[in-house]
Amino acid sequence: MRHNLRALAGAVAIGSTIGTLAAAAAFAGESRVVQSGKAFEPAALTVKAGDSVVFANEDFYDHNVYSESDGNVFNLGIQPPGQSNAVTLAAPGTVEVRCRIHPKMKLTVTVE
Repeated sequence: MRHNLRALAGAVAIGSTIGTLAAAAAFAGESRVVQSGKAFEPAALTVKAGDSVVFANEDFYDHNVYSESDGNVFNLGIQPPGQSNAVTLAAPGTVEVRCRIHPKMKLTVTVE
C-alpha cells in the first residue's frame, strides 16, 4: 500500500509540473518585428520574459539578426528575404538587437 501511495504522489507531482509548464506556455506572447528598408520596425518593443519575437525579413536584402545582451544572446544567421525566424527572450532587461550585415540597424527590446 505504501509503495502505491508513493507512486501516486510522484505522479501527482509530475502532473502538477507539466500543468504549470503548459499554463506558462499558453500565456507566452508573440511579437513581430519587420526588417524593411535596412531598418527594424518597430525600433523599440516591450515584451514579457518568456515571450517570443518573430523577425520577418520583408526587405530586398539578406540580414543577420543577433543580440549579445546578457541573458538573451542569439544569432539568427543569414536570413534571406521572405524568411521569418523566432527567438524567445527569457531574461528581464534591455536587449540590443542588431544586424551584422547592416550595422546601422538597431532594435531595443525591453523584457519585463
